[in-house]
Amino acid sequence: MVEDKAFRLNSIDVIIPTTTKEKNLKLSERLKREYSNLEIINEISSSLKIKSFLDTKKIRFKNLIVFGLGGSSLGTKATFEALRFPKNPKTVYIIDNLDSDNFERIFKKITIRESIFMFISKSGETFEIKNLLKETVKRIVAKNIKLSQRLIFLTEENKSYLNRFGQKNDIPTYKVNKNLGGRFSVLSKSTFIPCELIKLNWKKILNGAFNCYNELSNKDFDLINNLVEFYYRNYLKGKKITVMMPYTESLISFSEWFMQLWGESLGKIKSDGSNIGLTPIKYLGPKDQHSQMQLALDGPKDKTFTFISLKNKSIFGSLVNKEKSATIEALNKRGVPNIEFRLGSLSEESIGSLFLIFELTTIMLAKKLKINPFNQPAVELIKKNLKN
Repeated sequence: MVEDKAFRLNSIDVIIPTTTKEKNLKLSERLKREYSNLEIINEISSSLKIKSFLDTKKIRFKNLIVFGLGGSSLGTKATFEALRFPKNPKTVYIIDNLDSDNFERIFKKITIRESIFMFISKSGETFEIKNLLKETVKRIVAKNIKLSQRLIFLTEENKSYLNRFGQKNDIPTYKVNKNLGGRFSVLSKSTFIPCELIKLNWKKILNGAFNCYNELSNKDFDLINNLVEFYYRNYLKGKKITVMMPYTESLISFSEWFMQLWGESLGKIKSDGSNIGLTPIKYLGPKDQHSQMQLALDGPKDKTFTFISLKNKSIFGSLVNKEKSATIEALNKRGVPNIEFRLGSLSEESIGSLFLIFELTTIMLAKKLKINPFNQPAVELIKKNLKN
């Protein structure tokens, strides 16, 4: 029998249609060992010991321009957008594509002498980052400004283009964990160093994730197990499209972060040669009720919905939640499976918890599907073609 079950985790409530199962204590202990050995948990534990990544008093700037593709920037972008601080005196731009118009538009807005340009590439060989760096360097040099005063690199320890360039030009370079894939790096230096530069409290994000992990562990990862069962059970029923639908514009980039995490981790070729995957797409409520819900309600029954809403008392809060409830009721009547995350507020702690919950769910769902969530062979094929 399937019934709605509510899980409470700090300031987050999660409503999931779930099947009643007896607790398997042996399974719980095995899972605890699996979770504790994950590199994302090791990274969180080691980061807790760090007080500061850099001396921000020596770095003076008005604009921060972050360059990164995929996992190198999506987590940072999602964090900055979710935790908007209107009083922050720094202006932040994130360049996450090789787009001439956007590049030119940003450089027309900024003064190079008042800007820090941060380039993030785990491999140090990302095609787009190398070319964005070359064009940025031309503009810095043209102003007779020392590169080491304006550039910061984040990359792993290797002999890559970024490391060689950094060593030659004395660029401050911070090493990222080589065992942590880009899409799983949101709770690491890749996000925390940009946060520290603009005085966004990354320690609270980290503590939120750490406390979330401890609470999940104390409850035998019951929430994660039920999330995995929800997506897995519906995948077997042909529901291979996962709709992420937050009811706040502050989580638009979180949906983009989720799309990479879900798509790259779960879209694979299995050992038997069969193709497998859940396709993530993003809607925004209530806006997309007027453009996508006709398809969701009367179109192919190939989707699940994951809603994220806020329990705040903002000017339109009650109206937005009323619309969300009406949408969920309609989906239930049409038999479209859905789950809901209700956040007390968008805080450093809650966004850290959300990141961790979806990372763990993705990893454990991949295990259940018998695929490797950490590799990306098809993406590497594209990179290989670019080199050739």
